[in-house]
Amino acid sequence: MLSLLFNAGITNALLSCCGNSTVPCGRPGCSVCDDPSTYGSWDGTHPTEAVYKVIADGVLHGPYASPVPLATTCSPS
Repeated sequence: MLSLLFNAGITNALLSCCGNSTVPCGRPGCSVCDDPSTYGSWDGTHPTEAVYKVIADGVLHGPYASPVPLATTCSPS
């Protein structure tokens, strides 16, 4: 999974974009990253939009679809 995230440009896959271990996201004094699309987690709990895109692409186009990618069964004919 980490290689899929790295290939999608998520170079900080194990880091949080907002907050840190001492100041949680949303609290005074917390910092927010400049580019959330390169982070795996928004706040240490929730994935970023970039991670959700990797998951959605995997469900719609493979490899997380079995027996066939969802996009091939839902495409207009």
